[in-house]
Amino acid sequence: MRSAFLLALLLASPAAARRDGPTPVCPEAVRPVLFLSPMGEPFRPKGDGDDPVRRWFDQADRNKDGVLTVGELMLDGDRFFATLDKDKSGELLPDEVSAYEQDVAPEIRLYQRRPERPADGGAKDEDRDRPRPAKRRSGRPGAGAGYDGAIGAGRYAFLNIPNPVAAADGDLNRAITAQEFRAAAAERFADLDPQQTKALSFAQLPRTPAQIAANAACLERVKEKAKEKRR
Repeated sequence: MRSAFLLALLLASPAAARRDGPTPVCPEAVRPVLFLSPMGEPFRPKGDGDDPVRRWFDQADRNKDGVLTVGELMLDGDRFFATLDKDKSGELLPDEVSAYEQDVAPEIRLYQRRPERPADGGAKDEDRDRPRPAKRRSGRPGAGAGYDGAIGAGRYAFLNIPNPVAAADGDLNRAITAQEFRAAAAERFADLDPQQTKALSFAQLPRTPAQIAANAACLERVKEKAKEKRR
């Protein structure tokens, strides 16, 4: 019954589709996609039935009470920071941040540049390869439906931060301390918790742009199948 209702929504007229409201969830299985945690740790799909976001949430929820607190997110950040701090100096230096981009989460390097668009809609030649500055603030959850507006790691994360590791450099001195990383974790938790509930359940988490795009692709496949059946 639920699948039939969702199919009816998919086949509704364009006018009806333009009405405000939540995007329907695809009635078929949505292909899992890469997820980057709020602190930038990659969780890649391990099969069609996997949920990388759930794997991260269950890992970060240390006391297994079904909710995530700011303290737990900070501890999750501490653990990831330790894996990036190869020389155990207590700081992430430029070579370690570069290693994160190249070896740990290379996907973020593919989408860190966005050209300016002139009035005619084309990209300015001189701006095609101009990198956008890293965003220090977390940005709002769910920024940009699909991939539109999401840059770098923001395509695969809750918050539109192009490089979540580099963005933790609060004083911009090119050395990220463990304290700065913890402060960034607290700030990002606040961005994910605008109602200040102090405890985020899995259901409260926003969908990433990659998840939104995967759901849209699934909906499109369902529509195409429905059209084929009607022919």
